[in-house]
Amino acid sequence: MKAIIIGAGKVGFSMAEMLSEENHDVVVIEQSPERQQILEDTLDIQVINGSASSFSVLEAAGVREADILLAVTEFDELNMLACMLAKQYGTRVTVARVRNTEYLELKHISLNQLMGIDLIINPERVTAFHIAQIVKNPEALNVDYYAEGKVQLVELRIQPNSPLVGKTLTDADSSLPYNIVSIVRNHKTIVPRGQDTFYAGDHINLMAQSSDIVEVEKLLGFYRQKINQVTILGGGRTGYHLAQILEEQKINIKIIEKDLKRAEKISEKLNNTLVIHGDGSDYQLLDEENVGQSDIFVAVTDDDKINMLCSLIVKNLGVKTTICQLKRFEVIPLVEQIDIDIVLSPRILTAGAILKYIRRGDIVSVTILGEEKAEMLELFAQPGSIAVNKKIQDIKFPRGSVVGAVVRGEQVIVPDGNFKINAFDRVIVFTLPQDLPKVEKLFLKGAWLF
Repeated sequence: MKAIIIGAGKVGFSMAEMLSEENHDVVVIEQSPERQQILEDTLDIQVINGSASSFSVLEAAGVREADILLAVTEFDELNMLACMLAKQYGTRVTVARVRNTEYLELKHISLNQLMGIDLIINPERVTAFHIAQIVKNPEALNVDYYAEGKVQLVELRIQPNSPLVGKTLTDADSSLPYNIVSIVRNHKTIVPRGQDTFYAGDHINLMAQSSDIVEVEKLLGFYRQKINQVTILGGGRTGYHLAQILEEQKINIKIIEKDLKRAEKISEKLNNTLVIHGDGSDYQLLDEENVGQSDIFVAVTDDDKINMLCSLIVKNLGVKTTICQLKRFEVIPLVEQIDIDIVLSPRILTAGAILKYIRRGDIVSVTILGEEKAEMLELFAQPGSIAVNKKIQDIKFPRGSVVGAVVRGEQVIVPDGNFKINAFDRVIVFTLPQDLPKVEKLFLKGAWLF
């Protein structure tokens, strides 16, 4: 596949790195000499200097042969224009990052149809929505939904007193249907088999029907607590979008924002949120505002250091759960070793939303999980593909992959080895990166495995 990426910021670089590692033909258009040099020094890709609004630059990048164009510069209008031009050249899929909410809230105009943009993505909204899902599931480190919300995936940390400790997957209580699709231990992802044992400190990714998830968690020793108070550090786009979402959940919300004008602006727009003008790293301010009584503290400023520092301060003040946004993905494994409960990366969340347009087959959604960038693929089994009309135990799935759930019509099925996959089943598969091509081929019509 040939991909053109416009803009080598955090999202652009992350996508270029990911696609290059998968041996796709990647071209990046970037105007900054410093960013160009970083790309050339670290990635095996082609880099072109220039603006994506230039016909000659797009043509030099190979836009006529491109399968996908990702426009992820800091400028919304440039991103949208580049996508519109690429469509005129015949590019199959175009993706534009658009941050201005006014463009996203147009009621009578579809930018997708008007400008030929297949996906308009707003990283701040993606991040805010993801955090809101965690707030609804506070026992989880990560939450994702599939099949229009019918299936849920939660990441949980096994505590020392958990009934799972010391048990094998075979021994775990299975009186309700669920699948544990992966174990993360010491930064290593394991696709568990029957005799794999659970240990305190393990992170598990648990998949079940959404209507069953609370009872399944109780079965395995995890309990959901009611959330009454959330404090958000940072009133930028992410913090503002998050507050908007949480206001609908009848939660008491505070936002701490350092910039006075920004604090005044969001205070006028939000209905039931207390906006505090102040420095979130000021211990006295946090103490006076009773931030320690918050059930969840969310740090989403643009400064990774401030997010980490304030998360540690409020933990000492008594906050139950801290969620820390980090834009530098490479430091996440280090930060997870200190007393911060949940660390997330906006660029990884954004990449997952883009990847469904890149993966082969009838892909519905893609979620990227963990340091090893494992993926949850939600896809339709194509008629005539290798996996169709076979029992799961008879399909040669790679060692690093497993079927978590299947949706057939309105029915959610947590399959065992005897389950037979039918054409048009919606299949949700966990896979490690190295096994991704083989998994895709299993569900593609006319594909062959060698």
